[in-house]
Amino acid sequence: MHEKLQPKYGLGTAVSLVVGIVVGIGIFFKAGPVLEATGGNGTYAVIAWVLAALLTTIAAIVISEIASMGSKTGGLMSFSETAWGERFGFFVGWVQTVLYIPLILAVILYYSAVFTCAFLQIEPTLPVLAGLSALYFVTFAAANLLAESLGGLLQRIATLIKLIPLLAIALFGFFYQGEAVTASADAIASVTQVSFAAAIAAAMIPVLFAFDGWIFVTTIAHEIKNPQRNLPLAMVGGLAIIGLVYVIFTLGLLSVADGASFAKGEMGVSDVANLLFGESLGRTLSFFIVISALGGFNGLMLLGMRMPYSLAMRRNFIGSQALLSVSTRTNLPVRSGLTMLALLAVYMLVGFVLAGTGIHDGIFDLYGDLPIALMWIIYALLFIGVWRLRSTQPDTERLIRVPALPLFVILAIAGTGYALYGFVPSNITSFVLSGVIACLGLIVYAKSSPRVN
Repeated sequence: MHEKLQPKYGLGTAVSLVVGIVVGIGIFFKAGPVLEATGGNGTYAVIAWVLAALLTTIAAIVISEIASMGSKTGGLMSFSETAWGERFGFFVGWVQTVLYIPLILAVILYYSAVFTCAFLQIEPTLPVLAGLSALYFVTFAAANLLAESLGGLLQRIATLIKLIPLLAIALFGFFYQGEAVTASADAIASVTQVSFAAAIAAAMIPVLFAFDGWIFVTTIAHEIKNPQRNLPLAMVGGLAIIGLVYVIFTLGLLSVADGASFAKGEMGVSDVANLLFGESLGRTLSFFIVISALGGFNGLMLLGMRMPYSLAMRRNFIGSQALLSVSTRTNLPVRSGLTMLALLAVYMLVGFVLAGTGIHDGIFDLYGDLPIALMWIIYALLFIGVWRLRSTQPDTERLIRVPALPLFVILAIAGTGYALYGFVPSNITSFVLSGVIACLGLIVYAKSSPRVN
């Protein structure tokens, strides 16, 4: 018999959980791509951050209803099963396992190496970045495979200090009184001027990367006191705080240097930190960014290493029995973890090969944007599913019943479509390829059988 989770989080704790889960490394390396998408226009960039905060808040409120239905406490896979059935739930888990999680882990590894170079004051050449990425990969893989408690300890330490560089640069940059750095004539000439509508659309997916993680907050609906009131308030309040900090952070960067210099890579967050605080303290903030990044990497790795196991628990497919093996010493699904690590290693290798040969210099930025686009398609289907369940399961217990649900769903889908409009046409090849990989999950499902517990 399973014991029911008891409500234990108040509004203040729930807000802190939203902030703690969502804020990561994305804001530190997405400022440049966002400004590039907006043609170096800082006003457009700020508007994109605000709109992304609004879209994420609306999406989180809609999903919070399905998260509160019945007694399921699982994550996105469980929500998907509730909305559209077992097949869709397996498909979503497959996308998370083979695309979303390993691609996001690859991005975090890469930019952890970039900020490590800034801390150590060494040139971020591809061989150096590849070596540092490999070092972090092996270190954290060993920590999580060999000692479950060590992985959790690393996560708690990183969470405590992750906000330090973000708030320091945001606040000191916002009140910066020095002369702003201007981009070179070549950088200014190479910045592509875009219309308002096109700029915001192109910036939305990179911006949504920095808000990624909100879906995990909805999994605690059953553990929040008075969830009908507190979870929506926590979503709105937490994401409003994050959005405000991100806007101030962007304004702080633009107080130190113009948009074109960030758009073309002549300035970066580490350069701003050095200007604001001096070389020594600036390097310290770069170190904190590395810790924040690695904390995010470790947390997502803890989840990712269990995803193949979760798929194997649902369906009996080729190799699934091996994925179910759990170490008696560490209580971890080791083969499941090794499968995820193998996928990550392949993506990292492909990324460095494509970057090193000049085939795709921005491959790791694409690694960040592509899974976000895919997940928002899934979210859009979930929005529709929540609306559908109001008709098909009107009497099912819901701790949260979103008022004016159709309006929220329409706004969420419209925002999702706008963001995809800005991303898909310019990345059609990679989008189609990832779609093919995603659809392989439907084939695996069709050729497998239900797991008999």
